Amino acid sequence: METSTKYGLCVTSAALAVGCTVSYIIYKQKQKPRDVKECFDNLVIKTITDEESCKEAVDELRRRCQRHRALGFDCEWVTEKGKRQPVALIQLSSFDGYCALIRLNKIKAMPECLKELLEDVNVYKVGVAPADDGKYLLIDYCVVIKSTLDLRHLAERAGIEAGGLAALASKLLGVVMDKSWRIRCSDWEAQELSEKQLKYAALDAYVAIRIFAVLVEKLGRKRSVLTWLYSAKNSVWSHLDEYCSAFADLGFKNRRIGSKTHKSKEKGLKVNKDALLLSKRYPYSTMGKPLYNNCYLEAPDGELLCTCDRKKAMWYVSKTTADIIKEDPLTVRLRFEPSGRSVGAVGRYYQLEKENKCVVCGDTRTFIRKNVVPREYRKLFPDIMKDHSSHDVVLLCVSCHQLSNIRDQAVRERLAALCDAPLGIAQRGKQLEDMTSKKIRSAARALLYQSQRHILPEPRRKELEDVLLQHYPDQDEITEELLQNAANLQTTVENTEFESHGEKVVDYFLNGEGLLRLEEMWREHFLASMDPRHMPELWSIKHTEERLRVKLDEGRLTQEHLKSIGLTGL
Repeated sequence: METSTKYGLCVTSAALAVGCTVSYIIYKQKQKPRDVKECFDNLVIKTITDEESCKEAVDELRRRCQRHRALGFDCEWVTEKGKRQPVALIQLSSFDGYCALIRLNKIKAMPECLKELLEDVNVYKVGVAPADDGKYLLIDYCVVIKSTLDLRHLAERAGIEAGGLAALASKLLGVVMDKSWRIRCSDWEAQELSEKQLKYAALDAYVAIRIFAVLVEKLGRKRSVLTWLYSAKNSVWSHLDEYCSAFADLGFKNRRIGSKTHKSKEKGLKVNKDALLLSKRYPYSTMGKPLYNNCYLEAPDGELLCTCDRKKAMWYVSKTTADIIKEDPLTVRLRFEPSGRSVGAVGRYYQLEKENKCVVCGDTRTFIRKNVVPREYRKLFPDIMKDHSSHDVVLLCVSCHQLSNIRDQAVRERLAALCDAPLGIAQRGKQLEDMTSKKIRSAARALLYQSQRHILPEPRRKELEDVLLQHYPDQDEITEELLQNAANLQTTVENTEFESHGEKVVDYFLNGEGLLRLEEMWREHFLASMDPRHMPELWSIKHTEERLRVKLDEGRLTQEHLKSIGLTGL
């Protein structure tokens, strides 16, 4: 009996050992990095070269992404002589492996169905640095891509080191991607793409959506058990915006700050926006107190002219040109007849009370003034377009202001190309540095200050003196006066080839479609790129044109005025 028991224990132990060994081998096999081709044999790749097939592909992508509300996204283009060419290929992939490779260089124009998908805020376009690709699409095809999502944001929140696409694929999917520069930098405008190009392009988008799914599932498991059980659908996908909306269209910056990173994880997704509000590095002054006081300014007969801030209302009173009619709300009545009254929708716009909140998201905490038409252009407009007009100054919260400025850059680049008006960096600025003068000034300052502190070696002192004497050939020796003159030498000279980007753009429109078109272009861009949900009532793209029509009807607009904005009539 005892022998039988011992035998049974031995068999059980042996079976357990074999089981553990097999399990370990299987586990190690799963952990072993696999070639990406082995993992995605079921990938369906559709190459799109015309609008009809594009419509079919977009419809199929929409159908397949209903559950995950996301698509893997990437773009490819050609660089010639250091200059980027228009985006040639857009890759979009669903979670189940349907990948559309849309060859824009073959289609020539952006299909409307594709534009609508890219601008759909309800479908996340996921990848690594997708917002950068979106910027190029805006420049090349006037597409304002929305809900881009950088996978590195989710990786960071899930406690995973945020690397590139290949690094994330290795960690989360256990696959090794081929990121050969020969394929990455190949000809994406070729008549026919090679098999390697097709696989490379498709896998970039497909891997992105698979990584996205893994990260969302990881974040979902962090939710409390009670919250999980309470969920009606018992699925992370029904709570997708909780994990992703804070990072939509937000660029990613690598932050290697040790323990601070771990602390931020505990605060949840909400930390992102709050951190932006507290950022001291953002160079715009924020306002925590209300900007709009909504005081009232009346004509002598009591007709409401406009709302204004308290400072402006009291200025009229201090100049004895107006009287206070009521304290709350502060109402001031002018003693003189204004040049114009409130007429039509244009006039009513200035009579309405303004709300102290971000016009994009509705945040009511902290604001920054946003010039819808950037100052570098508007400051060059004639007074007839600017006087007594605050139409294009709106309030944005810090994060929306940052995002808006980022998206403005694409329009600047388009205008730079259209108007042959290089941006400041491209043409080196108004001032150039004279390197010879800089060398002389540095030598003089070293001799003047370092010698006094007795820390300048004799050979170095002799070398610097020779530099100065070469520049002053009429001098035989170094004097205090010479050093003082050389130390204060002007080292910058005017760049005679410099042309202001803003001036060239304004001149282009002044001699072309007119300045109203430039102004309207920026207003259209703001609405399309930011999708503001809280704009003031009666705010209009055509506001200036409507104001000028009122002035024309009242006889307050001359042909000279029209000529100054590049028009002959309205």
